[in-house]
Amino acid sequence: MSSQQQIQAAFPQTNYGAANYAVAGQPPQGYPQQYPAGAAPQNGVAPMPPLAPPSNFERAEQVVSPFSNDEIVRLRQQLDDSRKAKAYHPVRTVPRISSISVDLSPGAALPIARVLPGEQTTLVFVDSTGAPWPLAVAPRVSDPRYFDVEWLQGTPSVVISALSAYEDGNATVFLQGMATPVVVKLATGEPDSKEKSRVVDYRLDLRVPGRGPNAQAPFLGAGRVALYDDTMQAFLDGIPPRDAKRVTAHGDVPARTQVWQYGDAMFVRTNYDIQTAFDQSMSAADGTRVYRLPPTPYVTLSEMGRSVTLQLDIN
Repeated sequence: MSSQQQIQAAFPQTNYGAANYAVAGQPPQGYPQQYPAGAAPQNGVAPMPPLAPPSNFERAEQVVSPFSNDEIVRLRQQLDDSRKAKAYHPVRTVPRISSISVDLSPGAALPIARVLPGEQTTLVFVDSTGAPWPLAVAPRVSDPRYFDVEWLQGTPSVVISALSAYEDGNATVFLQGMATPVVVKLATGEPDSKEKSRVVDYRLDLRVPGRGPNAQAPFLGAGRVALYDDTMQAFLDGIPPRDAKRVTAHGDVPARTQVWQYGDAMFVRTNYDIQTAFDQSMSAADGTRVYRLPPTPYVTLSEMGRSVTLQLDIN
């Protein structure tokens, strides 16, 4: 063996070294020139053949529908879950339409309007006859950072929106022809309350003592108008006492007319006038009235000059 062969056997050919690397885009030394520039094998591995470009249909399919059907379903489910989370309210609203009689005497309790952020509360002011009592000027609110109060000019209505939860305040209302302002407490809830639902006054009718500029004709005496009667108020709100018994009426019964027997009296809730003698009456802003009268088998109501007589099944 010659000395040259002995050297080659001691130092076999290797893939490492400068001769195996391309310089400036040229193939490395020692490799055939059939490989194009820049495509020479590295470390003895032949280059991969070029990938076939996608067809026009495949490109259009990728643009029209980049996601699979399962991926689309998952995305829509995630979007729906996000909307549910965004719309979640820790405290749910229980809407209520109610009415209350305002006591303007010194030492009397203030009427309370239950409000909640995201809900609107409308205050409607009426006089003792149930007629609307317009405001003289725009109402005032204790802190406009927490409550937005808007007066619909020329009407007896005030719209209140709470801007923050667990904040209290009050609104002062000035009625036409009345020197004493009506102050309404605004309550958004107690901070230490654990309740998951809260009653909100969507509409609160405030019955102010006295006769306003739109007072109805005095067809009944002042003593027959019930202002501070809790029992009459309960029937007017449509929430009669538990012991009240519903009375069945026969005849052409008008819509929204209900009759109860409670104690030694009868209570008729209707939006009609009554011709039968009664003891007391209470009205709401929408024209609903409650009449207290002695037990009787017949009651006559009237509207627009038309009389309706009802027969009652009483005990």
